[in-house]
Amino acid sequence: MVDAWADVETAIESAIKQRQQRLERLTSTSALLLLSGALWLMWPNLNAAILGESGLLKGLGFPLLIIVWGLIIQDLAVDDARARTRVGSAASVLWPVLLITAAQALDFSNLSLVAGSVLLTGVALSCLSASKSILQGGLDVLRWRALMTGLGTVIAISLFAGSTPESMTNEWLACIVSMAFAVGLTGYVWFVGDDQRANRKKFSRRLDSLEVQLLELKADGAAVDQASSLIMTAREEGHVDPLHGMELLNQAEDEMERALSLSGDVEAI
Repeated sequence: MVDAWADVETAIESAIKQRQQRLERLTSTSALLLLSGALWLMWPNLNAAILGESGLLKGLGFPLLIIVWGLIIQDLAVDDARARTRVGSAASVLWPVLLITAAQALDFSNLSLVAGSVLLTGVALSCLSASKSILQGGLDVLRWRALMTGLGTVIAISLFAGSTPESMTNEWLACIVSMAFAVGLTGYVWFVGDDQRANRKKFSRRLDSLEVQLLELKADGAAVDQASSLIMTAREEGHVDPLHGMELLNQAEDEMERALSLSGDVEAI
């Protein structure tokens, strides 16, 4: 029976290893294709620079963006916290940039540009969705997501300022809407987007109440060292994870009640 379980575990480990190897080959191939495509896009500008002509920096925007994505895509196959954080952070920075780029290309007189703008908008919204799904959790994660989105928004505003469309045109209006959306979402995530906000308030109120009770018990000479330690830990960790903080406060309250009960028994004796 033990040998059978060992064979099953070996087979599972082998299947997982093979799947991981296939994913690594896929991501490596994708990265090489993206880098090759970026080099192909850059070649006319590089060739012009070699010949002494201008316009190198102007033509490197999209190729550099592709190169960055080619470097990031290798993290998609790695299932660990650091890799997911890098992907989520990159998506948070990229989506405002892609959105403003799509808005600047929104020329209804050219169907090709309109199609490209729509596709780029779809990619931007996909990055936004990935950012929201990956960078979620405690207050520190939300603040990090807001910072990365804010960085992308600053880059987007810089792109708009460097190449401002004619006022009140479709491109100009689309850029204004895109920047307003990015700025508004950044502020929302920073100030309002905390889905644990109500729990944090409840935790803070209960923490204050238990700290007052703890001080009163200490003044009466009760042995509440364990409860004090739990409350201190809850104060440090509870604002990030209020549910865990409430569990620690429950344990601290139990310890305080136990200390009171023990103190009463001692006095009775």
